[in-house]
Amino acid sequence: NAGNYDAWMARYDGGLATTRYCTPAMANSTTLSASVSAIGSNAVSANDLTLAAGQIPQWSFGFFLTSQTQDFVPLVGGSQGHMCLGGAIGRFRGAGQVMNSGTAGSFSLTVSLTSFPQPTGSITVQPGETWSFQAWYRDANPTSTSNLTDALSVTFH
Repeated sequence: NAGNYDAWMARYDGGLATTRYCTPAMANSTTLSASVSAIGSNAVSANDLTLAAGQIPQWSFGFFLTSQTQDFVPLVGGSQGHMCLGGAIGRFRGAGQVMNSGTAGSFSLTVSLTSFPQPTGSITVQPGETWSFQAWYRDANPTSTSNLTDALSVTFH
């Protein structure tokens, strides 16, 4: 309000843009299909990514998987779920990365874009790369087995 002209500026951060695929996942022992989601930023410089898996059976152990390749392998390795990743698959299984779904039937993990697991060691995510994510977890349907969530991909900039 300094005269005849006023101005204002706003910035909208729409959050993390993801693409869901391989959905719905195979039903687990709860009769639900587990899903993976993510929050944070697509900007590599922000180093802000949290993965979450929901609708997991209570007290199930699990961890997140990542790859730059999408694929479809039905009932992989005797699992009752479908693997939606291919190529070099990284497993977030380091200290504190194998989680239990507890009574909520979910788990989440904040990951560092400077330390993405790959079969040959950790790498740093680069702008322009697209990474896909899925969660593996223990299930019992009707006996001890494993299952997987659906999958999602994130293109970083």
